[in-house]
Amino acid sequence: MIVFLLITVSLIFLTIAIRTRSPKGEIGEKRVAHILQRLPKEEYRVINNLLLQTSSGGTTQIDHVVISEYGIFVIETKFYKGWIYGGENSEYWTQNIFGHKYSLRNPIHQNEGHIRVLKHLLKDIGDIPFISIVAFSRQCRLGVNASTPVIYWNQIPLIIDRFRDKRLSHAQITGIHNRLIESNRDSKDERQIHIHNVRTNEQRRNTAVASGKCPRCGGTLILRHGPYGTFYGCSNYPRCRYILK
Repeated sequence: MIVFLLITVSLIFLTIAIRTRSPKGEIGEKRVAHILQRLPKEEYRVINNLLLQTSSGGTTQIDHVVISEYGIFVIETKFYKGWIYGGENSEYWTQNIFGHKYSLRNPIHQNEGHIRVLKHLLKDIGDIPFISIVAFSRQCRLGVNASTPVIYWNQIPLIIDRFRDKRLSHAQITGIHNRLIESNRDSKDERQIHIHNVRTNEQRRNTAVASGKCPRCGGTLILRHGPYGTFYGCSNYPRCRYILK
C-alpha cells in the first residue's frame, strides 16, 4: 500500500509542480474576468484575483467574486485540455489527454476553502448565501459527477442568472464589496509569499498521503471497493469523506 501511495504522490507532486509554472491559469482568469464584465453593473459587483488572509495567518487566492442581491458567487477558474473527470469528494481529479493521465486537486474543495475564508471575514454582516461555481475552458470535456456547478466559462452568466431570490440589501452589498477591497493583499511580496505557501502545503498533503494518513483529518487511508472501482478512503468516514483514487 505504501509503495502505491508513494508512486501516486510522486506523480501528483510532479504534475502540480509543472502546473504552478504555467501561465494558463492567469490567461483563464483574464478571460473569465472579461465574461463577468458583461453582467449588468446595476445588479452585480465583480472582484477578480482576490488575495485574503485566513484565520490561521496564511492566505488564499480567489479567482472571482461576484456580489449581488442574490448572494455571493465564488468562481474557481480552470484552463485544461483533454477529458476532466472526478467526483464531489475525491481529493484529486484526473485529466486524460490521448491516454496520458494527470492529477489535479479537486477544485470544488479548493473553492470550499475560499468560501470558508469569506464567511469568516463577513460573519458579522448577516446570513449571506454563497454559491460555488467551478468553470473550465471549452478546450476540455467534462465528466464530473457533482452537485456543485462544474461548467464551462461561457455558461457562468447562465448559472448566475438562475438565482433570483433577493437576500441582500444594497447597503449590505456595498459593505461586503468595500470590506473585500480593503482586505485584499495586493502587494507583490505578499503574492510571492502566497505562492511559496501553496507549494509548501501541497508538500505537506503529499507527505501525509505517502504515510498512509488522511491529509484532512489524520485518519488512516483504507483500501475500499465501490461501484466504480477501488480507491483509498479515510477510516473516519462518514465524518471525513476524503477519497484518493
